[in-house]
Amino acid sequence: MHTRFSGLWLPIITPYAADGGIDHAALAALAQNRAQHGLAGLVAGATTGEGVLLSADEQEAVFATLRAAVPQLPIVLGVTQFATDAALAQARRLAALRPEGLLVTPPSYVRPSADGVRRHFEAIAEAADLPLLIYDIPYRTGVTLSLDTLRALSADPRIVGVKACGCTLERWMQLIHGTRLSVLCGDDADTFAALCLGADGAIAASAHLFTGWQARMAEHLAAQRLHEARRIAVALDPLIRLLFAEPNPAPLKALLAQRGECRDSVRAPFTPASVALRAKLWDVHQSVATGLEGLMQ
Repeated sequence: MHTRFSGLWLPIITPYAADGGIDHAALAALAQNRAQHGLAGLVAGATTGEGVLLSADEQEAVFATLRAAVPQLPIVLGVTQFATDAALAQARRLAALRPEGLLVTPPSYVRPSADGVRRHFEAIAEAADLPLLIYDIPYRTGVTLSLDTLRALSADPRIVGVKACGCTLERWMQLIHGTRLSVLCGDDADTFAALCLGADGAIAASAHLFTGWQARMAEHLAAQRLHEARRIAVALDPLIRLLFAEPNPAPLKALLAQRGECRDSVRAPFTPASVALRAKLWDVHQSVATGLEGLMQ
């Protein structure tokens, strides 16, 4: 139960077939391709994977496909239910699959007290008996996790890390240097800065693209090669920002579809990326590819 999470993790999309079901062939191909480029692991059925829109059977099927496709990579599954009883049931069902961990979102919308949030996570840790990552994303959940709450939760050896989003510089410093938790950056545009401050890694949707370069950037920073890492971060930045110009994962899926890797399809209430954004995505993708090639010269 002393698992540590670090490095570059991919929150893999859920590709859909023409009939609206999951395209397992595309999912397996995506995982196998990205696994060759320095990933530390996969996160399935969370935000980028549209996990809240998947049935329990679909979430299990996604895990089975990924486990068969990339048996060498650890897989973390998303717990998306916000009623504690429902979250416990989901966590038990997912734990029976024996993933390497669960990514657990605080209860959304209801805005419980700090004590209620703490009890929610503690109950899930007890029910699942797996390493847990806390998904701290207040701009989606409406829940702000205090440093005191996170420190209290970290007393449970099964609660091992936090995927942090929406952080100020002060918040990053507090999380990274003021708790025992592994800290993974969840905002792609902040990855470089968070790693510079000492974060353990990132869970980055943009790592579907130029995966090897993103892994290399993290490796450079771990080896104190700031100049090399910064050049990669600067080259990637225009594409990363454009991928979040409209709600994730629609822009990402649009670009992956242009690359022939999946259908450009999301589940309602998501809508596909706008026509104007798709054109920009491809142009910027090509420009970034050229810029990264230049770094090798």
